[in-house]
Amino acid sequence: MDVTRSRALKGWSIASLIANMVIIWTGALVRLTGSGLGCPTWPQCEPGSYVPTPEMGIHGAIEFGNRLLTFVLAAIALVTFVLALRAFRRGAVGRSMPVTAFAVGLGIIAQAIIGGISVRMQLNPWIVGLHMFVSVFLILACVWLVHHAYASAPAFAPLRLARLTEVVFALGIVVIALGVVTTGAGPHAGDGGAARNALSTEWTAKIHAWSVWALVALTVLGVVWAWSDARLRRLWLILLGAELLQGLIGYVQYFTHLPLGVVLAHMVGTTVFTAALGHVWLLTRRTPSPAPAGAEPDVAARPRVGV
Repeated sequence: MDVTRSRALKGWSIASLIANMVIIWTGALVRLTGSGLGCPTWPQCEPGSYVPTPEMGIHGAIEFGNRLLTFVLAAIALVTFVLALRAFRRGAVGRSMPVTAFAVGLGIIAQAIIGGISVRMQLNPWIVGLHMFVSVFLILACVWLVHHAYASAPAFAPLRLARLTEVVFALGIVVIALGVVTTGAGPHAGDGGAARNALSTEWTAKIHAWSVWALVALTVLGVVWAWSDARLRRLWLILLGAELLQGLIGYVQYFTHLPLGVVLAHMVGTTVFTAALGHVWLLTRRTPSPAPAGAEPDVAARPRVGV
């Protein structure tokens, strides 16, 4: 493989991952500053203008700035797709890499549309939550791209640990979903007139916290089971560290009544946790069972990551 192009594909894959994390941070900033309707319509910023006017003030500038980031993400996704397609044509990567890179680009377009719908629906918390949840899956897809760009070898694990990985991943997605619901019940709506989901903030927060504790407990079990393998141990310790940090920030924001800076830190933590969760899940594979002489390899045991 051409070294320069290989490095370019690695760099742009990482850039795509970082950009899809950052736009969650800026989206949180829009919500926390009450700028969700700073541009009151979509695709225009206000009727008759695609850009904010001076009369719209800082809220219009913040919301418009977040919208502009969508074009940055789309450009990064396009470059990543082109590089992946060229690498595929040279036989350097599998077909799945340009397909996934293209899907990330489509996801960014879908995100722009969902964001526009949320504005037109006056920041309906369920649509805003969907907007966030799609970003989570874009981050997971970008982690997958990074793995393939670097031709990451799978981390083979015993059957019980491989199955635990699947359970932890599924529970991690549930934890994120419950966090989104809790956010929809909380006070930071993105605009003073936006409705909330009418659920109890206290109980949604408690249920979310209980799911986090269950996730931490299973992750600790994963660390114990992975301890004898240095690579698996490192993967699980990174995930556990992300969970504990995120949990600490979550409790701080709850007991300090949701100060803006701490809530923003919690959103940053969500993206880090999502990337760590995807990193473990995408790399961990079941150790293949010895095949009888002359038999075909077990398809289920083949690496999911790598080219």
